[in-house]
Order: sequence, then C-alpha cells, then structure tokens
Amino acid sequence: MPLEMSIRSVWRGLERPPDARMVIDNQLLAVARRFIDIRRVSIDEKQRFFEQLCGLLELQAEANTFPISTQTNFERHIQQRLDRAPVAVSYLEEYDRRYGFNYADRARHALFEFANLVVKFDGTVTKAEAAELLKFKQTLYPQGNAPDAEEKGQRQDAPTAAEEPEEVVEIVEEPPRPIEDLLKEMDELVGLERVKRDVRELINFLKVQQMRVEKGMQPLPISRHLVFYGNPGTGKTTIARLLAQVYRTLKILSRGHLIETDRAGLVAGYVGQTALKVKEVVGQALGGVLFIDEAYALNPEGRGNDFGQEAVETLLKLMEDHRHELIVIVAGYTEKMEEFIASNPGLRSRFNKFLHFEDYSPEQLAEIFKGFCKKADFKLTADGVQKLLEIFKLLVLTRDETFGNARTARNLFEMTISKQANRLVSLPEVNQEVLSTIEAADIPTEEDLRASGVGLPKLTGAQSSFVRNI
Repeated sequence: MPLEMSIRSVWRGLERPPDARMVIDNQLLAVARRFIDIRRVSIDEKQRFFEQLCGLLELQAEANTFPISTQTNFERHIQQRLDRAPVAVSYLEEYDRRYGFNYADRARHALFEFANLVVKFDGTVTKAEAAELLKFKQTLYPQGNAPDAEEKGQRQDAPTAAEEPEEVVEIVEEPPRPIEDLLKEMDELVGLERVKRDVRELINFLKVQQMRVEKGMQPLPISRHLVFYGNPGTGKTTIARLLAQVYRTLKILSRGHLIETDRAGLVAGYVGQTALKVKEVVGQALGGVLFIDEAYALNPEGRGNDFGQEAVETLLKLMEDHRHELIVIVAGYTEKMEEFIASNPGLRSRFNKFLHFEDYSPEQLAEIFKGFCKKADFKLTADGVQKLLEIFKLLVLTRDETFGNARTARNLFEMTISKQANRLVSLPEVNQEVLSTIEAADIPTEEDLRASGVGLPKLTGAQSSFVRNI
C-alpha cells in the first residue's frame, strides 16, 4: 500500500502508473537474473534455476528475459538495472519523507537478503559472487549506512565463505545522552504510566548501586536482566531502546546499543548450529542490550527434540560469561512469558525484574494516531476525532491477545491517508489546507477494517449502539 500510494503521488507519465506488485516482481527478477548469471554453470542450468525460482515466488517472468542472445548482452542488460538504486526503494523513500515511516530501509534489507539467498542456494559463495554482493550492497546503501548486524546475520549460515575481507569502518559514537533527556523522551510517550514509574525506580536503584561502589561498599547481587510482558504494540521495544541508552549513560554498558532478535535469529535447524547462532548474536550485543521478542518461542510445547532448549542453555552460559558487558531483555505475552521463565531454573534466577506493559485505552490510541498525524503534517477535524474514537472503542471492545495496540493505530493511520488520497483526487482544486486535513469521511469504517483483514466480529445493532455510547 505505501508503495502503491507513492507511485500514484509522483507518477507523471501519460499512461496508467505501474502496479506496485509488478514493480516489486520486476525488481526481484532483475536481482535473481544478475546473481544467477554469475554462476559457473551452463546457460541451461541457469535457465532451469531461474524458472524454478520464479515458480517458488509465483512471479511472472517477462518474455525472453533468460537467456539473452549473448553473454555480453546479458551482463550489460542486467548491470544497467542493478547499478542504479532500485526504483521500489526510490518510491518508498518519497513515502517515508512525506509520512515519517521507514519502509525504504525495510525494502533495502529484503532485497539484500534475497540476493544472499540466491547466491547461497547452490552451497557455495565464490569470490565473484561476494564481489557482486558488495557492489549490490553499495547500490542499496550509497551512504555506506548498511546495518552491521543485518549483514553479519546474512553471512553466518553460508556453507562456504570464499569472501573477501570485510571493510574496516571507523565508527564515531555520539556522547551518552543525559538521564534527564532520556526521561523527558520517555515521559512524552503516550500512556505506559506503570512502566514509566517502574523505569524511574530502576534508574534510582542503579544510581544508589553506583554510590555504594564509589564509597567502597559492596553492590547488591541483583540481576540486571529484565522481562517485558504484555500484548503487541505496547511500547516494549521503545522502552528497551531507551533503557539501553540509560545503561550507557550510567556507565553500566559501554555502547548502549540495542540488538533485536527472536527465535529465528537464535535457533538453527541442524545439530551444532544453534550454539553458533546464539554466540554470533550475543557477540553483536556485547556492550549493549539483547532484546529477544516472543522469547517463549524458544521453549515451545510439544517439541521434545527442538533446538530451542539448546539456545536457552547457550544463552544462559554467555550471560554469565559476559555478565558485566551484556544485559538481556526477554519479551512476550504475559502468560506465555511466565511459563517460559518457570521452565528453567537458570532463567528464573537471572530474570527477576518484570515490567508489565498494559494495553492502550481508546483515548490513548487516538493520541498515538494524532502523533502520527503531527509527524506527517496532518490535522484532524473535530468530527474526524469523534469518528476515530468510535472506531478505537470498537477495536478495544473486540480485541484479543493478538491486538496490535500502537501498531493498529499506525495501520489505521495508513488506511486513513489512503482514503484521504482517494477522496482528494476527485476534487477540482486542492490547496495546502485541504491536503493536510483529515475529515471524518477519511477514517476507515467497520467494513473497511473487515476488508483489510482486521477480523472484526459482526456486531448486532444493540452492540454497535453500546460501543458508540461507551
């Protein structure tokens, strides 16, 4: 949807603008053709793999795309398409600039991961393939700001690594932020009053611990690792990132960065690989915070031979080995996290501080929505605010543990600006005031939400009336 909106907003051609899915498909096809061609196999073998890949991705390969008459023509044709920034990324950059999102980076990450998978499919990574991957990365990230953790994560499962030495990049870190600035940023977050209180108590405790050490007294032997529990979209990652900076400011951690991961980033499918993956992720997090989302998935029920337990045991050992340079935060649903912590005595002894993230109220969700509007230079009419509250009351009344909270507010905002765009294109004249105003007609209805896959239950007339009167 963001790509579709961006294409329509900047398209100046005489013909109808291209479909967003077609743009993505063409980009994947171009990447696949380029990296398949680097292989030292026959054209027929390349052709078979290309067709197989198209089938797996359900892509419609354009006519006569592979093979091309001569190898030279083929390389020139593909190189011209990959030496420029991907058009999908360029469109999404425009969307991000207008509305304050980060879809362009997500697209870059996905394209680079896709290129890695194509290269590694045959079990080898040659020097030529590694060189092309580097060139492609430089095209995706012309400013050299590709995330190190992402890149390392892509390399770790390569069957062979005939790659050139990594570039050495000097990282200039910004100075630690004052505690007052971090607390002010936290206080500006909507809701989370209980969490804010707990974080302040934690900071005060850490400050007193530092005072004891400075006076030559023994610090209390209490674990610094944390459990965040609550439903999705309640600000767990945001608070974790702020805490990482707090730890750095208090000189508890040297870097204060945050590495996010989950079961897929820690558990491998073969014997001996899980411990290596855990060590790799922990290595990236040293000096900062390792945030494990949906951590309960590491110990799933009914999987006696699962490698998740190996990941937990390896993690516990590394937490002990690096206890002065690593803090781990595990997060997930309340009941499942309680079961996860109780499943292993080592977890129970290391995770004894819990922060509960409560669901947002309809009024708080409306404030979050308004925050998205302000960031993207939109404003709501009074009728728009009223309709927005009605929709959030309905969503809150029917929510379950999968309710997205702030993510739902973001999705609703994206649907709203899409509806506004559809309304504005039919107007004879549009000025800046009209462009920046969201009216009640732009707020999605119950039918819009059901059509988008939100999954609202069908309410009776009495139930709908009850929702409106809450």
